[in-house]
Amino acid sequence: MDIYRRTASDNGEALGRAIPGANFRCIAESGPSFGGRYWHFHVDGVVLSRLEVDQASVVTTDERLPSFNVWHVMSPRCSANGQDVGVTDLVAVRPGEGGTMRSAAAADVTTFGLDTSLFGEAPELELPFGPSSAPRAGRWRVASIVPRQRFVTLAQTVLAQLDAEPQAFASPAVRVALRNSMIEAIAAMGEAGTFRPDRSTIGRHTRILMRFERALEEAGDRPIDMAELCRKSGASRRSLEAVVQQRTGRTPLEYLRWRRLWRALSMLRQPSADTTVTGVAFELGFWHLGRFAATYAATFGERPSETLARAMGTKPRAPLENSALSG
Repeated sequence: MDIYRRTASDNGEALGRAIPGANFRCIAESGPSFGGRYWHFHVDGVVLSRLEVDQASVVTTDERLPSFNVWHVMSPRCSANGQDVGVTDLVAVRPGEGGTMRSAAAADVTTFGLDTSLFGEAPELELPFGPSSAPRAGRWRVASIVPRQRFVTLAQTVLAQLDAEPQAFASPAVRVALRNSMIEAIAAMGEAGTFRPDRSTIGRHTRILMRFERALEEAGDRPIDMAELCRKSGASRRSLEAVVQQRTGRTPLEYLRWRRLWRALSMLRQPSADTTVTGVAFELGFWHLGRFAATYAATFGERPSETLARAMGTKPRAPLENSALSG
């Protein structure tokens, strides 16, 4: 199956849905906006992709396609699974596993994936980065930064050309030439380097975070309490707090509120006829309307009533009073 696509979005949820092969969640580390782009190129068992985010972000994913070995080349000021990524590191994601990326600023991740069948069906290629060279998740330390830079440059060039001339992808000769170029660049990174597996605790923490994210996803907009989060994550409260804090920079409940604040933005931007700020706030668990409005305004640069009014083509209502409810 041969695929080429490009997606740009100012909505982290929409961008995450555009990324194939796993459930991705993209969320800005801070406000007031989100911007990102994703390119995906797949030809005959070789995948090339690139994710760009315009702000500090947290990106999480659950199990990837079980038939692919996936490796990420991350820009500076990024961490993967709670550990900083060095300038000569390639970050491995084993088939069927997920992970977390956190960036301190705008960032990009250039990724290649190799179908595991290639290692047996085409041994003549002497492909690196197979199951035997990376038996579990970890880092490949490239001996020199040069082949890593060349791979990223090639990826940018390929994707820019396909953006400019998308019809080129219809040519079998072009697809073969691009595949050959990618394999050459990938092999160069693997010929001089060493693999360092992650500690076993990192894999365990990754699984906890994956279950935590899945619990949030399954809850949708409905209420979910800490006990349920712990049960579904398979971790005690203290363990869950430690893992989520390390991976996202927030406690579990802070992360939940942050995600739902962005969900509120999405709901107010795309309202139904009976949408109200109060209704959105209560539906997402923001019981203190004044604090919700203040946090929303501090994050997105306008009151929630202004977002809703613009979406509905009306004048904004008066600011919310500083009220609180219990229940």
